[in-house]
Amino acid sequence: MAILNWNNQLVLGIDSVDDQHKHLIDLTNQLDEAVAIGADRDTIIKIVNGLIDYTVYHFQHEDQLMSAAHFNPTMHAIHEAEHNEFVAKMMVVQLEVQTDVNAISEDLMDYMVNWLYHHILNTDKKMALSLLGGIDAAQISIDKQEHSEIIQSNLYSALRESESRFKELAENISALIWITNASHVPIFCNHFWLTTFNLPAGIPSREQWLNAIHPEDRDKVTQTYSRAAEERSKFKIQYRLLAADGKITWIYETAASRVRKNGSFAGLMGCGMDITSQKQAETVLARSNAQLEEQVEKRTQELININRTLEFEKNQQLRLNSQLQEAQSHLLQSEKMASIGQLAAGVAHEINNPIGYINSNLNSLKNYIDNLLALVALYEQTETTNGNPEQLAHIETFKHKIDLEFLKTDVLDLLEESHEGATRVKKIVQDLKDFSHLDNSDDWQWTNLHAGLESTLNIVNSEIKYKAKIVKEFGDLPEIRCLPHQLNQVFMNFLVNAAHAIESNGTITLRTGTENDQVWVEISDTGKGIAPEHQSKIFDPFFTTKPVGKGTGLGLSVSYTIIKKHQGEIQLTSQLGQGTTFRIILPIAGAIIEHA
Repeated sequence: MAILNWNNQLVLGIDSVDDQHKHLIDLTNQLDEAVAIGADRDTIIKIVNGLIDYTVYHFQHEDQLMSAAHFNPTMHAIHEAEHNEFVAKMMVVQLEVQTDVNAISEDLMDYMVNWLYHHILNTDKKMALSLLGGIDAAQISIDKQEHSEIIQSNLYSALRESESRFKELAENISALIWITNASHVPIFCNHFWLTTFNLPAGIPSREQWLNAIHPEDRDKVTQTYSRAAEERSKFKIQYRLLAADGKITWIYETAASRVRKNGSFAGLMGCGMDITSQKQAETVLARSNAQLEEQVEKRTQELININRTLEFEKNQQLRLNSQLQEAQSHLLQSEKMASIGQLAAGVAHEINNPIGYINSNLNSLKNYIDNLLALVALYEQTETTNGNPEQLAHIETFKHKIDLEFLKTDVLDLLEESHEGATRVKKIVQDLKDFSHLDNSDDWQWTNLHAGLESTLNIVNSEIKYKAKIVKEFGDLPEIRCLPHQLNQVFMNFLVNAAHAIESNGTITLRTGTENDQVWVEISDTGKGIAPEHQSKIFDPFFTTKPVGKGTGLGLSVSYTIIKKHQGEIQLTSQLGQGTTFRIILPIAGAIIEHA
């Protein structure tokens, strides 16, 4: 494909300039073809960059020729201004095409074609006549009529070449290629189209075209074409052709509107495929499916009859499985809480001792450092009375080497940070002990729920800190009678589930308050929410919406059992895409029958 054609009418007589002009035209044609075939972004960027680089090189060559020949300064300036205009335009395109390949528009290609033709046949032609004939370029006039005729001739030649290549492609492809005018009359139909429609060679009339279409499909086809013309839109359609011998041919057609630059409708152009074999295969498949459905229905009825005889046993098994699942969930809860308690107690016992002597050692080390720094200060005071210059110089060098001033402050900072770290570890150990309540895990006791929430937050901090911000809106809570370690387990389950519901970043809000003789705790998240159809099942044992391997389905079931044991309740509010809120309501005085 070519939008510019090189021929003798563009030859100026300076070989180097003519060769470069020819190469510029080749690069312009390459860019147009890459855009036309929908080349990838990197290919288009590479062509644009090459075009700019070669244009700059060509312009520099022409400037050197004009400078060496003492070309008319005014004309030289005009020539250079045209060069700069083109380079500036292409530099803007170079930036735009980095983010949008559609920057290479039809208007841009028109600009490049017009600029190259006019520049070669006007400014460059004056330069060549001046350099070759020793004539002042200002005295040279260009025949405008001849100029226009050459441009028209070249554009017509490029158009004919593109048309010839299109026809060659259309005539050698096994697809129905056609073009209509604004009145939906065919103006081009390739050989494959004519053969498929069973029409003689040449451009068919509208009546011939319509008569070849199955009578039941004609209105659909004409209405589709008319709607595309009105809306300037693309469309896809399937319809049938009916031959004189009754043979039916199925066509699948894709077409688009042709629109002139002024926005008026110019016609349609499209491509069709013969899908008769596909339709026949669909018919066979539909027949086979009908037979298969009949067999399936018969077999299904047989299975229904068999299942009816097993329904009673199945219901019995389901009831038994439900009882077993509930018993298993309680067993797992007991084992889990025992394991957590033993782990927490073991960790606390093992860590408390080393943390104790680390804290003690850090305090002693701080006293030692303070004494050593005081001693250093005394030595520094005696430096002024020491009469040995060599010894003083040696001391001063060593002080600089170890950066004594920085060491004095940094060593205290290091000790302070170490002491703070040890204190934090001690706090985590205490939270583990508070969380587990191993020493009296089976005893009902008066407990501060805020302390339980705080210790649980520290335990699950690694699950939450990278995904959610914790917001606390605590009210005034009295101590309540409960099993603290079991309530901590409930808090942990809800907090971990809230973190899992948040996919990237969100907020988990903890609220507390009292109402009559009850306290309530709310845990809200801004996660993905729970689907309405799942909300009635979330407390069922082993029910989970998490992927396989990510959840056991016991967390909420166990939590529900614990709260019921405390004669409390759990309320749920959730909306997809907005989040979930669980409200735990507990009696202040504890369960009426604590060991029920």
